[in-house]
Amino acid sequence: MNINMLKGSPVKAVLRFSVPLMIGNFFQLFYNIADSVIVGRYVSADALAAVGVTGPINSLLIGFAMGLTTGFAIPVAEAFGAGDKARVRKCFGNAVFLTMLMSIVITALAVSLSRPLLRLIDTPAEIMDDANTYAVIIYCGTVFAMFYNMMSAMIRALGDSRSPLIFLIISSVVNIVLDLVFVLLLHLAIIGVAVATVIGNLVSMLLCIWFVRRRHPELRAKKPDYKPDKAVCRALLGMGLPMALQLSITAVGSLILQGAVNSFGAHAVAAISVGSKVENIVNIVLSALGVALSTFVAQNRGAKQYQRIFRSVRQIFLLDLSLSVVASMILWFLGKRIGTIFLKDSVEEILSLTDTYLKTLACFYMALAVLFIFRNLLQGLGYGYTSIIAGAAELCGRVLVAYVLASRFGFPAICLAGPAAWILADIPLVIIYFVKKQKLKRQFCPAESAP
Repeated sequence: MNINMLKGSPVKAVLRFSVPLMIGNFFQLFYNIADSVIVGRYVSADALAAVGVTGPINSLLIGFAMGLTTGFAIPVAEAFGAGDKARVRKCFGNAVFLTMLMSIVITALAVSLSRPLLRLIDTPAEIMDDANTYAVIIYCGTVFAMFYNMMSAMIRALGDSRSPLIFLIISSVVNIVLDLVFVLLLHLAIIGVAVATVIGNLVSMLLCIWFVRRRHPELRAKKPDYKPDKAVCRALLGMGLPMALQLSITAVGSLILQGAVNSFGAHAVAAISVGSKVENIVNIVLSALGVALSTFVAQNRGAKQYQRIFRSVRQIFLLDLSLSVVASMILWFLGKRIGTIFLKDSVEEILSLTDTYLKTLACFYMALAVLFIFRNLLQGLGYGYTSIIAGAAELCGRVLVAYVLASRFGFPAICLAGPAAWILADIPLVIIYFVKKQKLKRQFCPAESAP
């Protein structure tokens, strides 16, 4: 069911659109968490650390792929808002071509760079082999993840956020069942967990392809639509590449930071891994609202409804700030308790470090809410380059912590990496938004901007 983003209450439209995204994010995290719980409880703490240490590298390589394909949906949402069905199909066809091309390149790079990157961040020797095995298997399934992400983003660009949720729930169930079979019955340990994740992505991809062919005629591209078109590819890459680079630049900072974390030993690695899982759970609502806002803004931009966009921003911003306060309270009071579900034994040192990490984040969560709102808002307005600026600012924050603070103040300083990154990214995004807002108001809302 498509949600009309062009009429009615903007906040209601964004909330209705974001609810399936929230549930979808939950299930996506749920099967990622299932991996961690099964590894942590039924394999070992070292195995959990091995999975966790691959996170920054996955963000660098797989994150680039996901950002790229998510960005492809912005021009589709804009064309859909403008009522240009032919351009919607052309954008979709060219997105399929670009996704296939980039998946081949990214898979080859990821597999070949996995072990060198793990060495680069000083991965502890006792978890090196498991970490590399897990990463390589995940990278071999990059094509499935990319196509699922691209297809689901295209469906959401039309205002349908519910259908990708259904597919994600199905693939989550498949993934968890396979986790249990591969680990508990076949004793495949980390290999089984990685293979289950790849199969889950394959199931999601196939379901999306089937659904588009059956239910969304707007995306039924014809043979000429798949032929590369320079102008269309430029528009797709113009949004996709900045989002991909933003995630990759941020991931470079995370890689550098991971090297600093690794120097504190396997317990610190496990603590950050557990803390990141808890953080991701709490981020579900804020992240979903940001994605919904991006689609809302892109569609209304295509329809040239700038007044509607600007009227909605303040309400959504205040809503996001309020939710960030709730998120902070959860991290502060319940974060450590949630973290215990990821460990076979409640290792007190790991849980203590996890608690320190989560309480530090809780003090700065409003800054993260600002980041989600303004980054997605500017992407929806077509200013893709702002993602790179935000990513570079986040990189500076993490490098500052890794090279300056961590060596002097130890693990507590590591916990400040995220907040430092958020605050430094917020500053240019907020400035750019208000500058661009005045420009767009003069161009499209002259009555409002007149003295």
